[in-house]
Amino acid sequence: MNFTHVTAGQDDDGRRLDTIIRRYLPGQPLSRVYGALRKGLICVDGRRRRQDFRVRAGSDIAIARVLLGEAKNAPKTPATPLPDDLVLFRNGDLLILNKPYDLPVQKARRDGQSLADMVRDDFAFRHGNDGSSLSFRCGPLHRLDRKTTGIVVFSQSLRGAQWFSQAIRAHAVQKKYLALVQNALNHAQTWEDTVAEKDTPSHRFHTVSVGGDGKHAQTTVEPLAAGMFRGMPVTLVECAITTGRKHQIRAQAAAHGFPLLGDTAYGGSEIAGTQDFFLHAHQIVIGKNPLGVPPDIRAAIPDNFAKMLRTCLIKSDARL
Repeated sequence: MNFTHVTAGQDDDGRRLDTIIRRYLPGQPLSRVYGALRKGLICVDGRRRRQDFRVRAGSDIAIARVLLGEAKNAPKTPATPLPDDLVLFRNGDLLILNKPYDLPVQKARRDGQSLADMVRDDFAFRHGNDGSSLSFRCGPLHRLDRKTTGIVVFSQSLRGAQWFSQAIRAHAVQKKYLALVQNALNHAQTWEDTVAEKDTPSHRFHTVSVGGDGKHAQTTVEPLAAGMFRGMPVTLVECAITTGRKHQIRAQAAAHGFPLLGDTAYGGSEIAGTQDFFLHAHQIVIGKNPLGVPPDIRAAIPDNFAKMLRTCLIKSDARL
């Protein structure tokens, strides 16, 4: 029987064999993986091993080629690098991008490309099969809605994924957004509510509700500039979130009388233009860290956002 030999990398050190194999062979059900281990179709350093065996970095893992399948060895398209204008920061642990409008972070449908697809292609283009990890797969470390632009962080190593995820859980990472809202917001406010997802069959997606049973959500909002859009007062605000609920800023802004301009799903007035609404993740404060990431990273507002601000006679300043 023919085998493909792969070498466990540093990120695989100490991980269970079945965890590595399931991620290396994502199309195989767990029962098939266990059966392959029992039959010797997967071996470590020439020996059969149980599924709970802890693999060490540098170990040789032999996998029967029948398990790999054609898709593993014949990718549909060659790997390609990310466009330079999307990259805000990159090192061996984290990749920080400025996401464009209307591009999903993760694929919601079978058709269409996602930012995660582009990052995986970029990772393969830069690293190829360099043996750094069999079980690690780069991916997004937090969420950003499809029609929200700005900063999103992807893992590039297991160390980076673990450190950033722990920092998020400890509320050590601060994220700030710029939003264009309806009505005049004259002073800073802190919104504390409960937010719950609800099924809305009339829409193509799920919205959330504010109030009642749900998870705690907190957003601090500071007005930056005021303007007018078609006779309606509008305010450019900066939103700092301490929780990360789905549609948190959009739902809370609407509930407190300041829906995002154009956000019809949450009561905003419809606008005709290139974007439905304007919400941009413009700053992430990570602080001192062991990964060599700058403590404060900012993403400039997109051209369409800047054009809308000019339409509303709101001047961009250094904070944007």
